[in-house]
Amino acid sequence: MKLSRNEYLSGLTRVFSSAAFFAYNWSLLIFFWDLPFLLLEWKITQIILYSAYQFIFSLMGSLSVTIFIAILGLIFPAKYLRQNIASTGTALVVAFSLNSIIYKGRYTIIFWLISILPINPSIAGQIILNTWVVCLIILPVSMVMIAKNRKVERVLNHFTEDLSVLVLPYVILSLLGILFVILMKVF
Repeated sequence: MKLSRNEYLSGLTRVFSSAAFFAYNWSLLIFFWDLPFLLLEWKITQIILYSAYQFIFSLMGSLSVTIFIAILGLIFPAKYLRQNIASTGTALVVAFSLNSIIYKGRYTIIFWLISILPINPSIAGQIILNTWVVCLIILPVSMVMIAKNRKVERVLNHFTEDLSVLVLPYVILSLLGILFVILMKVF
């Protein structure tokens, strides 16, 4: 079954919304983590500029992940990625997001493991490495599950449909952030 161009673009829009969901929520987590320091040390315009840059980079990251998955859809045979781009692309985004969260938070996770469990730091590092390998194993397994099981595909499609509504305010804030950055650089 060949997809029409509109169905393919709709699937890529869903992939973008799932990538944006992870990127923007990670940016918001970092922003609120830094907010107490920012309120003590920076002016309000600097804080707004900081959050604007975070939204802009989240938008750029989401677009680059979507473009990467679209290119993968052109490279791989149609039955693997292009036919169900929304669900397979979302599975790719989830696997990439888990890998990046583990990679970015590895030191926090290692210190947390050391404080909770009486283990050696090198063993905690090995646990993180093994978790990363597990995420890489999840990727092909999830693609096979999506290809074989229509229920999983439907669940991911419904999930991404709902996400496209939730991501819209983030995209609007990113566009406002671009406008604010331009205004701050000009004036």
